[in-house]
Amino acid sequence: MFKRIMGIIKKVLEGLRPDRGKEDGKTQDSEGRSKVTNNVLYEELIEHFKADMEELSVSRRILYPMSFNILLHPSDYDRVGESLPFILPEVVAGFYAAIKTKKASIQESDATPPATYWFFQFASSKVKTEDNQESFIKPGEIVTVGRLVTFDIKAQQGMKTENLGLSIKCQNSNVNQNNINQEALLGMEILTNNAFTFNFDKNMSEKLGDIQSSQRGGNNTLATLTYSDGTTNVHLKMLDELVILSGLKETRKMENIMIINSEAVEVGHVQIRYVKESNKFQLCAYAKTRLNMREVPISVGGVPIWKDMSFHSDIFLNDEVNVKFSASDAIISRM
Repeated sequence: MFKRIMGIIKKVLEGLRPDRGKEDGKTQDSEGRSKVTNNVLYEELIEHFKADMEELSVSRRILYPMSFNILLHPSDYDRVGESLPFILPEVVAGFYAAIKTKKASIQESDATPPATYWFFQFASSKVKTEDNQESFIKPGEIVTVGRLVTFDIKAQQGMKTENLGLSIKCQNSNVNQNNINQEALLGMEILTNNAFTFNFDKNMSEKLGDIQSSQRGGNNTLATLTYSDGTTNVHLKMLDELVILSGLKETRKMENIMIINSEAVEVGHVQIRYVKESNKFQLCAYAKTRLNMREVPISVGGVPIWKDMSFHSDIFLNDEVNVKFSASDAIISRM
């Protein structure tokens, strides 16, 4: 029964996007099996993008996919998993080059992006059963599924990997928990262990520095807030002078609201603001909160009580959720 289900899944995936892995030029692992390398993955994504752009475009309207789901054999995923955040800027640069080449070949063409940001989700094809683990993708194969748009993933604060279409539980470690130079990841928003976005650059610059700075905020990030949602670290970049930590019943869809996946957190639980004139951060609590283990007075009656924060702080919401606050190096250097 399990093999039958896996066969059906593979046929569905192949129908959506046939494997475009190239037999020629593939390298092999120590056991003689074909394997995916960073260069092979890069070339696959660029070729997929160009092919879809040719298929989707009509007359003067240039259309292209901006959402990608990439499925790899577990051995390949384990090999390239850590490299994914670092090779994606090159992939996006390749997309821009392809769009500009297509645009130059058509007079009065329109290449307006169908979405506001690029989305990439990678997954291992390993599926657990009661007896063993099987993969419906062979070593060296790549299954890529491209779409013009996807649902607004950025609006899903605290999202789970399994909420994404065609996703399978990842086997890699959490990239956000490793010792990583964050400057190398500028311009990218890490949504989960294996899901990443880049804002679309209207100038379609192929320079990596421009791609990195095209993300909202770029080097203007004031601080970063992080909390652990089970096995995943969830991040919010503080790009506005006010951010809100809120609970699951929050209905507002704003980029400066971090929705905490916990019943213990109230709607509008905490506000954090940056005071530019004094270059400091302050916190205001509307429900039980501790700042660096000290209880914060609760603001009532519409009168906020602001408390100064250190550049590196721990915020405990209702004694159940710990949100780590870290001011950016740019802010700290102003002292």
